[in-house]
Amino acid sequence: MKICEFYRKILIPLITIMVIMNRYTKMYGWLYTSFENKTFTIDDFRMIFPSSQATKVIHDLIKLDFMKRVKRGRYKVVQPSDFIKKIVKESLEKEGILKNSNKKYAFTDSTAVSIWTNGYYWTDFTRGFKPIHIAVLKKDIRYWANFFRENDAEYVIEGENKTLFGLTFILHPKEKIMVENKEGNLVLPLKNIIDFCQKNIYLYKPALEYLDKKYNLNIIDNYEQVAS
Repeated sequence: MKICEFYRKILIPLITIMVIMNRYTKMYGWLYTSFENKTFTIDDFRMIFPSSQATKVIHDLIKLDFMKRVKRGRYKVVQPSDFIKKIVKESLEKEGILKNSNKKYAFTDSTAVSIWTNGYYWTDFTRGFKPIHIAVLKKDIRYWANFFRENDAEYVIEGENKTLFGLTFILHPKEKIMVENKEGNLVLPLKNIIDFCQKNIYLYKPALEYLDKKYNLNIIDNYEQVAS
């Protein structure tokens, strides 16, 4: 994609959306302070917020989920707790967007450990951060950056200095990727995940023990002898 085309198709619309949302986010604070949980009409809105475009503004606020129409001509401000829960819910729902991509990828690291252990061992997350680790081809990095931006999903490239929150896709660029399909999940082969667990044995020993038993690998004793 050429620079001018990138600005026209992606950057300018993105900046416009951010400016609009920032202004309406500020307005949402004043809306809630003014109406709280009360039902109001467009005339009530005009009395508090002088506007020649009240209908458009209300339409935009509803579209951005700051307000809702309770019945014809009557509105309510979305409560802060509901608004926050919706943000989190929509973030978590992004987990399935990879199925809409058309480039090669495979779950890796802690995400792959969770898949291979059938959800038995799940780590590398906090109350405010849920990473989804995926291995992607280096040559496809630009595609993935555009893909996640277009789907309004948080992402970061491995090693990038960035504050992480919510459901975030961690991209691990690779020259090549081996992929296995485990119950509908595209994931790195078990051998790769065993290697990952062994390299991070202090954190992933329970997972390694589970995998050893589940797949009859007989690697725990051998690995501990080598490690000692």
